[in-house]
Amino acid sequence: MTMLEARNLTMQFGGLTAVSQFNLTLSQGDIVGLIGPNGAGKTTVFNCLTGMYVPTSGEIHVLGKRVDGLSPHQITRLGMARTFQNIRLFKDLTVFDNIRIAFHYQAQYNLASAILRLPTFRREEQSISEKTNALLEIFGLYDHRHEIASSLPYGDQRRLEIARALAANPKILLLDEPAAGMNPYETQELTTLIQWVKDEFELTVFLIEHDMRLVMGLCQRILVLDYGVTIAEGTPREIQSNAVVVQAYLGEEAL
Repeated sequence: MTMLEARNLTMQFGGLTAVSQFNLTLSQGDIVGLIGPNGAGKTTVFNCLTGMYVPTSGEIHVLGKRVDGLSPHQITRLGMARTFQNIRLFKDLTVFDNIRIAFHYQAQYNLASAILRLPTFRREEQSISEKTNALLEIFGLYDHRHEIASSLPYGDQRRLEIARALAANPKILLLDEPAAGMNPYETQELTTLIQWVKDEFELTVFLIEHDMRLVMGLCQRILVLDYGVTIAEGTPREIQSNAVVVQAYLGEEAL
């Protein structure tokens, strides 16, 4: 089953083409990486896929529905969630509230029920609290639930961001440089976590990452961008031995 598809996706800013004719097909259960030098257009691709940018041309389909032009929250409701290169937690709220807020978009009660504290509201809030605690347990953050998010170590903040994305009950998870700022031990833990989350929650995963150990150890397939153009696609082994990719990263002298 095709979960996410981009067809000839192009994004221009004035006279600058940030992404040109980008194509992607993710099937159910895939874990695919997008790599490339700084400024290659990777995050622009993510921003187009998740509705933060409206592409100049091309089409994006999530679970068979065309979504280019939809808002981020509409795309999230269809089953796609993301994290960001720079962690975007509610840093002044508790760990618990960061997750609880993410569950609220699924709440079934209306404004009147909330204002009057009707039974529907109380039942829904209880359910959200229980699901929040369950997710914090899964990610090893339950003991920190009353702590302010910004007080967590960096690696725990990353885990909290992934947990918050999962609170949206996605079928497709986009991870933008999840290992950024992590040491080798944290990166290895993250690699194991992503694989576990993908299997446990039956997700399809698309990630941007500069840490090649994570990418090569985790991804089934890798796409390589350079100056907004896809220059290679293949298995980790094929990408490692691709002369065009080596040149893009290291220059002519590497060949």
